Amino acid sequence: MSTVAHAQSSQVRVDVECEQAGRTKFCPAFLLGFVDANKVLLSSPRSGADVVVYATANPVALDDQIHLRFVGHMPGAPEVIELDVMVDTRMTDDQQRALIEPAFVRGIALFVAARYPEAVNISLTTPKQMTAGAVETSPWGFSVTLAGNGNYTHKYQSANGELDLKGTFLEHENRALALFSVSGGLNYQPPLMLDDGSTVSLDTRIWQINFGGEAIHLLNDTWSTGFGWYTGISDPKAQYAYNGHARAALEYDVFPADDPRGNRLGVFYHLGWAYERYNIRNVLGENYAHYPVSGIDAVGSVRHDGLSYGLTLASDFELDHPGRRVTLIAAPFATFQIGRHVDLNLTMTLTERHLPAPDPNAIDKTDYALLSRLSYAEPFALAGTINLLLHWDPTNGARNDRITSI
Repeated sequence: MSTVAHAQSSQVRVDVECEQAGRTKFCPAFLLGFVDANKVLLSSPRSGADVVVYATANPVALDDQIHLRFVGHMPGAPEVIELDVMVDTRMTDDQQRALIEPAFVRGIALFVAARYPEAVNISLTTPKQMTAGAVETSPWGFSVTLAGNGNYTHKYQSANGELDLKGTFLEHENRALALFSVSGGLNYQPPLMLDDGSTVSLDTRIWQINFGGEAIHLLNDTWSTGFGWYTGISDPKAQYAYNGHARAALEYDVFPADDPRGNRLGVFYHLGWAYERYNIRNVLGENYAHYPVSGIDAVGSVRHDGLSYGLTLASDFELDHPGRRVTLIAAPFATFQIGRHVDLNLTMTLTERHLPAPDPNAIDKTDYALLSRLSYAEPFALAGTINLLLHWDPTNGARNDRITSI
């Protein structure tokens, strides 16, 4: 309904639409409070509003980027105004309101002034940056992930742990990271007694080391390219003594990397080379293999308050023999923000694969530790993980979410 239908002495009718609430109470609680606090404004249904405020919060490290889009049809006022403000999600409600209210007032004032010019006062002050100097920021970040579990009884003991170290560099057009992780576990239990009186040890020990890095570059708002290299080294009972891959990728994204509404949906094609040294000879007679790989991946995610969730789809196949080695992965995930530098991550991974199986003649049937590690030859696998992430994020406010699983 246009303002022509309202009497000129009526209040400016405002409707607030929360597109993404984020991790604060800014929408609708704070915004409706700002409307109620000003007698020249009146909260209104969308059908009768002079101005509709579309509100979105997008996470940027520990802050929320609040995006306000004012849409109106009032004579003398602009049709659309868009404003952004960064809010620390760990501040108190009063501190957050003090940051958000000036942005709301700055936007709505243009519509109020179109009807009641005398109701708007404007003044300019000296920015803090000009008096105290600009705040220093950094594109560098670092994170530590710790995960583990254990069990103890008189006869049975087990323990598993993982440590991940990651260094990151983040700018709007460029992103890079280096990763090192180590994991291990042990399981002790009574030996198996055979009919002839001999015993077979059921104890197992596992370990794995992974390292590598990647670099991503944005070509424009929708296209980006990247390169990554990763290698893993495992214990003698695992599938690989070592393995790795180097891949280049080209991604198309529906939304720009700094989309103010927080949308994320991308698909990328990757091409590269894989190398594998096996602990057990496979049915093809190979102890070592290297081959070209290719595939298509997709990722999408959303955030609501302190919870973010999404889905990753991945595919990988041997380029010269597509039916020989094929892996398909679907991985839903969720992240809970539980502290200023602490997150809890949950992931479930469903894997369908076809790989050359180990040669039965190369398997020691009396080696329980080896037999218990042959699950990689199964065509379907379901796994779940939980870990605690300690993070110190880049402080430059840049966002770059491209090609996150190269």
